Amino acid sequence: MTPGERLAIAAHLHVLLRRKTGRVTDPEWMAANVEYATEIVRFTRGKAREDGHTDLAIWADKLEAAMAEPMKAPRQPLAQVLRERAAASAPAPLAAWSESLRPAAPAQAPVPAQASAPAPADFSESAFAESGFAESTFVDELGQVVRRRRDPNAPRYVGGLR
Repeated sequence: MTPGERLAIAAHLHVLLRRKTGRVTDPEWMAANVEYATEIVRFTRGKAREDGHTDLAIWADKLEAAMAEPMKAPRQPLAQVLRERAAASAPAPLAAWSESLRPAAPAQAPVPAQASAPAPADFSESAFAESGFAESTFVDELGQVVRRRRDPNAPRYVGGLR
């Protein structure tokens, strides 16, 4: 059984326990820890007998069966498998031959120094408080940011809905 299948069963049982008994559990830990899952199964079966919840008993059986099965090994990516096979079957290359095939290291160009702009004293010029989007890019002919004041009587929400 995969870890995802165990987690799905544990999550389903978690929801049933929360709705029917008020019990809060940890489904991730339930799927990973056999002792915790065993205790949850014991509790679930007890509650199923007391309150007559047959679905709790069914899911407790599913979790117990899932925890009894060994975990399947996670699948490896195909690229990793092919790389491992190639490394295992390829003969060791000659040192001089492999050195001649390696490309020369590229020359590194010097990084030009960037002039840092002075940081603004506050954020009042970055955007309108109402939207904060494209309006902040509108400037007049003098280079000043054009600010439209919001009408205090205009509705603040679409269609007047909040």
